[in-house]
Amino acid sequence: MSKKAGDRLALAVREAMRTEIDLAHGQEILFVGHPDHGGLISSVEVFARGSYSSVAAACRLCDPGDMIIHNHPGGDLRASDADVAVSARLAEAGIGSAIVDNEVTAIYVLVEPVRPPSVTPLDMEYLLGIISRGGAMERILPGFLERSSQIGMLRNVTEGFNSDQVVVAEAGTGVGKSFAYLLPAVLWAAQNGERVVIATATINLQQQLLDRDLEIVQKALGTSVGTALVKGRGNYLCLRRLVEQREETDLFSEDSELSALQEWAETSPTGSRSDLPFFLDDAKWGRVNSESDTCSASRCPDRDRCFILRARHRAAGAGILVANHHLLFSDLAIRNAGVGWDATAILPPFSRLVLDEAHNLERAATSFFSEQVSRTGMLRTLARLHRIRGPHRFGLLERLPPLGVEEGALDRAEKAIAELRSTLDRLNAELLLFLGDESSWRVTAEGVERLRAAVGPALFETNQAVLSLAEELARIIRSVEEEKREEPPMMETAAVIRRLEHNAAVYERFVSPEGEGDSVLWMDRKRESRPGASAQVALIITPLDIRDLMRDSLFGPHETVVLTSATLTVNGSFQFWGGRIGVPDPADGAIHGIHPSPFDYSRRVMLAVPADAPSPEHRDYERYLTMLIPRLVNAANGGALVLFTAFRRLEQVYEVVAPDLERRGFTCYRQGTEDRAKLLESFRADVASVLFATDSFWEGIDAPGETLRLVIVCRLPFRVPTDPVQLARAEAVVEAGGNAFADLSLPQAVMRLKQGFGRLMRRSSDYGVVVIADPRMVRKYYGRIFWESLPPARPLVASGEEIVEEVGSFLNGTFPEGE
Repeated sequence: MSKKAGDRLALAVREAMRTEIDLAHGQEILFVGHPDHGGLISSVEVFARGSYSSVAAACRLCDPGDMIIHNHPGGDLRASDADVAVSARLAEAGIGSAIVDNEVTAIYVLVEPVRPPSVTPLDMEYLLGIISRGGAMERILPGFLERSSQIGMLRNVTEGFNSDQVVVAEAGTGVGKSFAYLLPAVLWAAQNGERVVIATATINLQQQLLDRDLEIVQKALGTSVGTALVKGRGNYLCLRRLVEQREETDLFSEDSELSALQEWAETSPTGSRSDLPFFLDDAKWGRVNSESDTCSASRCPDRDRCFILRARHRAAGAGILVANHHLLFSDLAIRNAGVGWDATAILPPFSRLVLDEAHNLERAATSFFSEQVSRTGMLRTLARLHRIRGPHRFGLLERLPPLGVEEGALDRAEKAIAELRSTLDRLNAELLLFLGDESSWRVTAEGVERLRAAVGPALFETNQAVLSLAEELARIIRSVEEEKREEPPMMETAAVIRRLEHNAAVYERFVSPEGEGDSVLWMDRKRESRPGASAQVALIITPLDIRDLMRDSLFGPHETVVLTSATLTVNGSFQFWGGRIGVPDPADGAIHGIHPSPFDYSRRVMLAVPADAPSPEHRDYERYLTMLIPRLVNAANGGALVLFTAFRRLEQVYEVVAPDLERRGFTCYRQGTEDRAKLLESFRADVASVLFATDSFWEGIDAPGETLRLVIVCRLPFRVPTDPVQLARAEAVVEAGGNAFADLSLPQAVMRLKQGFGRLMRRSSDYGVVVIADPRMVRKYYGRIFWESLPPARPLVASGEEIVEEVGSFLNGTFPEGE
């Protein structure tokens, strides 16, 4: 029933709307209306003219409580079917919708807006009191001490929640940053009923938050907010796929493995791989885990027992969700693609989040937003459709005949699969020949013709073969009765088609790479894990710049975003890290803070640089390392972590020094010889051991106490200059008027070195030596930037021989008691 427009629209608003409608000669106009505290629309803005179909885009200007208003030129205010459908969609976001006549004298409200509930701001002084002297934390945790840096960070995070801002916090080791963000996050969830997401890069930190920190925080606050760890669906067992695999028990090394998995599934409350009481390798788990492409959703016969649904129900009832960065980006990408911010994607809806270990964000986002296709991945998709084991045939195609597939359709699909397999083999062989001795290659404007001449026909042929198979599968779906297209096998077939079409699009972009200025197209040779198998070449498309992606999916849609890590600055500035990912500046309202470590680095840590070391590019550098490392380890009596920037150099040095160290009684461990977690466990258990590592071991290692007393950095961690994405981004920096070394390579290396340095001191009572065996620290002008970005340890620049003597003296000295 229509009402007088004056009941809902302010006079100035009615006049403004009439003017706009007159200017449009009475045509349809879409307005976005904003209410005052009493609910009267006090301001409007024109979003579109001539079409109500623009309503979805208009929603980006709206907040819950706003109203979309459009006029019906004919004066009939009755809602059309389209009006009703759109208003229902708006209602899900709390946005109202209404129709007015051209004179704006009458209004018909289809859906009332839902004004967001008022929020209760966090009590700053109350939270600060918990971590201050005499507070709740001091009573709960023996030995807890007030830390000014922790107080400063908690103050900033609390302000960020209260004022809906982005908070950036570099918190040095020992600040206690998890308490500084968990206290505001948990209290906010408890007071306002709003879900908060905590995302980290490593499982170790996730477990620490769930198993220890959240429990302590809730005890300090007196709250009982529900918490849940959210993992990707690939971590969960799919009961239906498990049943299917029982038909192919030869895929498992022993029948007992499959039987044990079935028995475990009957009693497991989670179905999570991490809870398996026995080891199951990746290949076998990949045949029984949950996948979005194979999920039958509501039509699954095991829906009532589904482990994924159980996990989602737990997440929906939790106020604090803990997840990893990759899962968070998966969720954000789905929302940004159209699901929206008020519905469930992978995570339930949320508007406030904390990202710990945020120094990894550019790498994590770059990895997630990259697309790739390879022979291995394609063959895995084809095996899902059709595979033969001896006299038996398996796969999705074998489940389709009962649904009434037309005669000959399956034969055509099998033929298309066989042709695609052959095409993939030929393409991979030509790509390997094209790469020659190179491990990777980037498509540039100058290299397009070379690419096209060498592998253009094979790329085109593969693209066509993929599309041909997708069309054969689509014909199968079209051939069955409409009601049977919703059956699980048909839904899985549709999912495979979508996957094939996505992969075909990647091939197509390599066939015609012109105009790809916003992306990096490159090839990467992948080592094949199976003995004797040929290498695989992956085709990868990586975004050149992720700032807009981050603004659209992370910073823009959320009320509060807290970003924290121990290593976010270079020489005291967030400019490099923040600029790479589009972090708002303080001028835009963001809150930035540097909260230094309370540890006594100047008395407990020595930072040494051997001035007589040859340059890392010099032929004698490796020989120098093989002489220096054993002497340093001997002086420290073991407890050493030796960090490299390249696995090849690690292997070469290890082969020379490990036998000597073993003879002296030092157990030597090398990355790659066993599982990372087991390697770290063995290293921690032996205080006289030495761990040689690279890559991921520069961060995420926590080995406090006597386990780690010496960290040797064998080279400043500059990125490999031949990395295709690094090269493309360096060129982009130059094109923008910058300096590729000073504006990209150097700050990247500084942040990486800060991570490696941070492995040494994990508790206030720890002590030790960091030796950076790279003379550029003292010989190059940029060396001071490294020095000034590291904690204030006791510096020593001397010959290698003098450093060895000082290491022994320093580690055998007496250190003041830590906090």
